[in-house]
Amino acid sequence: MSNRLFNWDLKPATKFIKKVKVGEYSDGTPISLLVRVIKGTNEGPTLSMLGVQHGDEYNGMEIINRFMEQLEPQDISGTVIGIPVSNPLAFNAAGRMAPESMGWEELNMNRIWPGNPRGLLTERIVASIWKNVITESNCILDFHEGGKCYLARYIWVPHNDDTDKIVGNQVEKIYGFFGQGIPVNAKPHSMTSPMRGCLEIQAGLHNIPCIAPELGGGHRIWEELVQDGINGARNVMIGLGMLQGEPVGQEKKQLVATEAFSPRTLHGGICYNSCELNAIVNKDATLGIVKDIAGREIEKIHAPYKSVLFDIRHQPIVHSGDWLYACGKIS
Repeated sequence: MSNRLFNWDLKPATKFIKKVKVGEYSDGTPISLLVRVIKGTNEGPTLSMLGVQHGDEYNGMEIINRFMEQLEPQDISGTVIGIPVSNPLAFNAAGRMAPESMGWEELNMNRIWPGNPRGLLTERIVASIWKNVITESNCILDFHEGGKCYLARYIWVPHNDDTDKIVGNQVEKIYGFFGQGIPVNAKPHSMTSPMRGCLEIQAGLHNIPCIAPELGGGHRIWEELVQDGINGARNVMIGLGMLQGEPVGQEKKQLVATEAFSPRTLHGGICYNSCELNAIVNKDATLGIVKDIAGREIEKIHAPYKSVLFDIRHQPIVHSGDWLYACGKIS
């Protein structure tokens, strides 16, 4: 990367935390991103990490902060950039997306990359991150999770025919480095899919491998999943030659599914799980039971095929049409 970031000089053997203005509220109060940077003593790749693209997903913020606190410039080759909260509008509203009161937007940040510097407020924030961080990166870890309703533990790698040609092999290496037996959702998306605007696909079109570890959910911080994220980030740095050491958990088999399906409910009610996160289940296995508010069973939810469970229901209240479990097809 260059020796400048957001108009800051980046000198070897430096570590700092700064804020950069990306917009203003209606009263003129600045809207800022907090950016963490560590530039190593030696040259090397640039790894960038993003958290909280969705404002109710907190584990990524915790992973980035704790991991970067552990790193020192003399230990690394290259540069590590972390944005713990990428979407301050949604974060401050404690919701997935920025609310109507902040620009009448309701835009999903991870569907509008690379943004628009003259667009709506969220588009401008995305454009600033894209210009100053993403295009300067050699690898990106974009941390997500299950939000309010789900508990997740998998690596999401949205892709299409174009990104497969450009960065497919690189992406496979990165999620392999992340490792720890964390399963991979590698379901492809069409060229016209709304997912085309997600960071993973847009970065891939620019020859930048990007994966989305989905670790957590339920509006809380999960210590064991935070540790998975820290270990995974460290493993990636080791794999890229940025850090010395032995990777963690590489002896565990990592399942990769290129087909995935989420069963949906016919009825509203209360969902009771009959399965565990990352369990391997056979076709037609009962994943959960939906009961009415009198406690009477009204529906069973079944696995569509032999599956690894990427996420499971955390919020028990369901409506007709809600998805309950993400099933990755395995042989």
